Amino acid sequence: MAFTPLDTVIVVAYLVGTLAIGLLAKRLLADISDYLVAGRGLGLFLGVATLAATETGTVTFMYYAQLGYQTGFAAFITGLISGLVMIAVGSTGFIIRRFRELELMTVPEYFERKYSRGLRVLTGVLVATGGILNMGMFLRVEGSFLVILTGIPFHFLKLAMTGILLIELLYTVVGGMLSIVVTDFIQYVALSVGTILVTIYCIAHVGWGAMVHAVSHQMGAAGFSPILNPTYGWSYILWQTILWTAVNTCWQTTAMRTMSMKSPELSKKVYGWTGVIFLGRGMLPMLWGIAALAVLGPHFNSMNAMPTLLAHLLGPGVKGLVTAGMLAATMSVNSSYLLGWSSIISQDIIGPLRQTPLSSKAQIRVNRIANLFVSGFILWWSLWYTLSGPLYLYLNLTATIFLSGTFAAVIGGLYWKRANLTGGYAAMIAGAAGTVGYFFLHLPATYSGFAAFGLAAAAMISGTWTGERFGARREAAHG
Repeated sequence: MAFTPLDTVIVVAYLVGTLAIGLLAKRLLADISDYLVAGRGLGLFLGVATLAATETGTVTFMYYAQLGYQTGFAAFITGLISGLVMIAVGSTGFIIRRFRELELMTVPEYFERKYSRGLRVLTGVLVATGGILNMGMFLRVEGSFLVILTGIPFHFLKLAMTGILLIELLYTVVGGMLSIVVTDFIQYVALSVGTILVTIYCIAHVGWGAMVHAVSHQMGAAGFSPILNPTYGWSYILWQTILWTAVNTCWQTTAMRTMSMKSPELSKKVYGWTGVIFLGRGMLPMLWGIAALAVLGPHFNSMNAMPTLLAHLLGPGVKGLVTAGMLAATMSVNSSYLLGWSSIISQDIIGPLRQTPLSSKAQIRVNRIANLFVSGFILWWSLWYTLSGPLYLYLNLTATIFLSGTFAAVIGGLYWKRANLTGGYAAMIAGAAGTVGYFFLHLPATYSGFAAFGLAAAAMISGTWTGERFGARREAAHG
């Protein structure tokens, strides 16, 4: 069905309203704390909305739908793990409670407090590298979804990608976290409406029976069991559990929400409730992918299958609401990520390398310049890089570049008194090296993911032991 004038009015009204509200939030901006962590004043409902919105974008729906299209109902295991792990983190307060008590603004900031300024800078470099490469595929995927759903000719893809980026960049640079949090609430409502509408349409028009039959016919038992499916298995389940624990505690954009809460106890509640939302965040888009399999067959482009289905399925008005909801998801995630990675560059790389500290206004200015740099690189990378495998695995492994070492060093620093600087350096270097297998040696993602986290943990322990021995010998020599 064609994109009607009614659909266009809905989308334009949403974009104009969101942009205006985001820019108005600048009036509340006073210092760097407001800019990066919203003055640490978020309550329960706004905290849940902004955390759920910032980790649920069009790219999220696209990679989960791709998994559903390729692996059927077995893909549900990935959505279950992400939600259940977040609920567990919220109920225990693992890492997030300590982070909030320390009143941090970035994850690498902890490394200077526990280890050294040099390790903070190294961690900042790895976090920025992995995070920016991770975000590098967002614009192409989001632009593809937009042009397919709206019927815009594909040669306008680059223009659509640039337009999306400029809108997000404008209110993110101006208002920082305050603008993001205010608009996140609106975007979460629009996103929820769009998600519910698409799910209803898929089940009503495609039919549950047709989806089950398509998976059974194309994949057999492997389409229902993650143990039998060659994409998953027990090793995948264990790796994903470790990975999502690291994401929910040490991923910069997620951690920034922890650091923005009014109290440590409140951050735990926000994680618990958001974990429930994350269960649907993963499994509902997988249903859309399965519906696309039932309608389009198994030989369609797996990344474009879901938006192609929606372009033919959704009626006038509904298509506009869903497009607005997906744009809401896109803007929420991308603005948070832009702020997250630019804050790492300004606060954890540039700032620590200066001999004299920057004023709060100067920090905001540097952060805005870094935002522009990140945006330019992301646009270039989206146009240049070509995926060689599932989007979900690419995102997992780019995140692992820094998450594996960060996770090991943070756990060591918070919960192991013996953890020392040598162990911290060893963990960060070994974790980053572990991802080489996927990107350069073309090893399976599960193997590379395990290698990265395993090497980081082993390096943290052995590095700490080596540091102790070296320190003891040096003391004995000087004694």
